Amino acid sequence: MALFLYKFNKRIFKSRIKPFVIIQLILLVAYLIISIYSLKNHEVNYFYEGLSQIILAVFWLLIGMEQFILKKKLLCIFGMVLFVIGIFLAINSFSLLNIKG
Repeated sequence: MALFLYKFNKRIFKSRIKPFVIIQLILLVAYLIISIYSLKNHEVNYFYEGLSQIILAVFWLLIGMEQFILKKKLLCIFGMVLFVIGIFLAINSFSLLNIKG
């Protein structure tokens, strides 16, 4: 079991910046909690949808910043583009919330 945890830890933190990875794991847990909570409802809740999209956008922003620091330009651009798309989708979800509400 210890060997598995060692390999898992090495794979996650290999050539990565540890504070970024830790924040990403915290965001992943928050995203999973919001997703599970929103699945309990039978109708679409645009607030939880927008909140989960913001969490994913911040997740991609952290990936882009990390790749910028590690000087990987293509992955940095990819992360930033996904961040902008995620924020745009979140704004649309919150505007749908205002129309419905």
